[in-house]
Amino acid sequence: MQTTLRIDDALYREAKAEAVRQGMTLSRFLEQALLFRIQKAKAGGERPPARFRVFRSRKPFPFDDRRIKEIANREQEKADVEKLMSSAS
Repeated sequence: MQTTLRIDDALYREAKAEAVRQGMTLSRFLEQALLFRIQKAKAGGERPPARFRVFRSRKPFPFDDRRIKEIANREQEKADVEKLMSSAS
């Protein structure tokens, strides 16, 4: 289907440039953009899952789960004692 759209000039240039970067026609780019918005609206506007870059270290992490819990408990106890001491003053 062919249609005529009125699009802001700056938005048109950005869309055209992005389509070229992705190696597709502006028509195909706009079709995908519209499809994405329609699917998002149907799905309740949920965002796609975030992707995070993962970095790996060459050295193993020096603590196991048990050691991490011990440290966390000790630090929590220190904080609790400090809180009790400051409220007692």
